[in-house]
Amino acid sequence: MRKVFLLLLLPILSFAQEDNEKIAKGELKSNLFDLVVGKSVNVGYEYFLKGNQSLQLDVTAFDTYSYIDAGYLDENNLVGIQASYNIYFSKSKKHHGFVFYPFMKYRTGTQVVDDYYYNYNPVSGQYTPSSATFDLSGFEVGFGLGHKWLFNDKISLGVGSQIGRNLTSDREFTDNYSEIDFKMNITLGVRF
Repeated sequence: MRKVFLLLLLPILSFAQEDNEKIAKGELKSNLFDLVVGKSVNVGYEYFLKGNQSLQLDVTAFDTYSYIDAGYLDENNLVGIQASYNIYFSKSKKHHGFVFYPFMKYRTGTQVVDDYYYNYNPVSGQYTPSSATFDLSGFEVGFGLGHKWLFNDKISLGVGSQIGRNLTSDREFTDNYSEIDFKMNITLGVRF
């Protein structure tokens, strides 16, 4: 009778053990470097896949383009949405360590750059600053490299950079900005 009882209890004990060892399915994170340098607010979610790979979606409000003119922005309503496919190159670490990721980004909105150019008044002989508005909407593709550390299987800290090429053919954009967009990241995340 005891053996039958133990056999019936074994599946329940194995499920209870799995509950105690919860495996994280995702990570919520933010790019702190963008917040400090670019004055952007970034929130991302990384969904873990098998084989040390993951899908990630980031949304950035008040986005900047390569941090250019970040200190001179008068108004910024730029929003960026980025999707990436993360590949971790470690067999012993689960979703942390060295990472490579190709990405696609869609950005929409405008930026007003203060003191972009100066108007000359011939009567007073003085220059007065003027601002310029740029529409930075468009698609971008590229790749990134980085490294992520995991603490207590819960908190992550990542560093890295990414480079992308803007696919817009807008003349105003190409006259004032490079086609190459370079970004740095220092991310802090929580797994659940």
